[in-house]
Amino acid sequence: MSSDWFDLATQGTESGELARSIDWSATSIGAPDTWPKTLRAAVRLCFSTRFPIFIAWGPELLMIYNDGYRPMLGEDKHPAAMGAPASAVWAEIWPEIEPLFDSVLATGVPTWSKDQPLLMNRSGYDEETAFTFSYSPLRDEEGTICGVMDVATETTDHVVDARRLQTLGTLTAALQRLQGDVDELAAATVAVLGRSQDVTRADLYLDTSAGLVPFASTHERHDESVPPHVLREVADRRRLDHVGNALVAPLAATRDRVAAGVIVLEGNPHRPDDDAQRSFLQLVASAVGTALSSTLAQIRQVDELRTVANALQDAMLPDDPTAPGWHTRYRPADDSLLIGGDWYDVVDLSDGRFGLVVGDCVGKGLRAAAVMGQLRSASRALLLENLGPAATLEGLDRFARTLPGAELATVLCAIVDENARTITYSAAGHLPPLVVNKAETCWLNDGRGTPLALTSLPRQEATAALDSGDAVILYTDGLVERRGEHLSEGLRRLADVALAIREERPAADLPDALLAELLSGGARDDVALLLYEVP
Repeated sequence: MSSDWFDLATQGTESGELARSIDWSATSIGAPDTWPKTLRAAVRLCFSTRFPIFIAWGPELLMIYNDGYRPMLGEDKHPAAMGAPASAVWAEIWPEIEPLFDSVLATGVPTWSKDQPLLMNRSGYDEETAFTFSYSPLRDEEGTICGVMDVATETTDHVVDARRLQTLGTLTAALQRLQGDVDELAAATVAVLGRSQDVTRADLYLDTSAGLVPFASTHERHDESVPPHVLREVADRRRLDHVGNALVAPLAATRDRVAAGVIVLEGNPHRPDDDAQRSFLQLVASAVGTALSSTLAQIRQVDELRTVANALQDAMLPDDPTAPGWHTRYRPADDSLLIGGDWYDVVDLSDGRFGLVVGDCVGKGLRAAAVMGQLRSASRALLLENLGPAATLEGLDRFARTLPGAELATVLCAIVDENARTITYSAAGHLPPLVVNKAETCWLNDGRGTPLALTSLPRQEATAALDSGDAVILYTDGLVERRGEHLSEGLRRLADVALAIREERPAADLPDALLAELLSGGARDDVALLLYEVP
């Protein structure tokens, strides 16, 4: 039953319609037309806002809540929660929250809980959650406290994402310190993952002449739930597989022809086995695989250092794009035997959209290569989550703060939409893209910001239109920087040479022609170059 004021207060929302369907006269708080003015005011506030609010009123603390609060009830508790006692609805967490209710009801002092962890069962399983919320007293017309208002926001994703990034940072830092010894690397891996709430189990297998051999685990024994033929197939094909909620992944760098082994990872059983959890486990597998690959490559160094260095550098680079119009080049420095930190990537986002990343880590050698590999893996994972360029760089900022050696890395991230003929881009201290056609050149100078890990401010991005025949050029500083020369001279030279080549030759000739013309005296630094030709 309801009344005119209640009908008016609850109209226009699904939860309000549910509230009107309740026979409140049959409950301990009576019909709405008997409710005190203070409760009516709280109900009006509850149903007039989209912010999550629930009211608990009367001796049983019966629940009234709005549409904003509904998702917090999961799949199982709504709609039965409307008009039900809070102690029954939240029975599994009542021992944690009952003292908060009691305190407010007894003292009238509001509570404040930030990122409060609660193990709920709201969707058919015990689920790890986190909330920031405040319980405030609700009084009747005589001033007696008869209820509680909960204003809340769920922070589960924020808490879990931050914890996962910390695990990845700790893991990559440990692996970088220990590259060169397989046993120490494996011990560090299981030590870090064994302390993580987001990895229930990690089993590592090394591929030897005798087959796949268990060589490290977060538990006393390796789990045998993954059949041996699945492990063998993952190692041979170097492809991910899932068995139940376990990820089975090859231990290999991106371009390794042969996997060094296999890792089996089980995620947090109190979190859904969704894209976020799977992406996290894939990043863990990538970190371990890249580190193990680098370690084994070091151990196998018996040939000339330059050959090994170039092979490792090549292992960090992605496969060439198969779609038409894409051209990539990597030119190592002529006078260095060390692996560089330049990288590029092209990620097919489907529907004619491609994510582009070009970056440059500080320094050279295995450490820079390891940092580069982790940043490239992280940027690819972020782009595959359908984040824009600015949001991708913000994710890399957070990741870089936990990854020694990633500070001051420069990155240019962009998304090309072939159907809309646009490029959306954002730069973290990186040199601007150049657009060239047969008539003119144009620098994409907007969306600029500082190198990675130097700011917590939001990143900016910009969108530019592309025309048929345009060629978009992304590159690293080795293409334009010269000792003793201002950078602006190198950029001017790139624009002039690109225009001169484009006036006479097709866009597909630009990458090789640019390298030949601009590096005619040799390459003093590594150069990564990525070109997209607009059809």
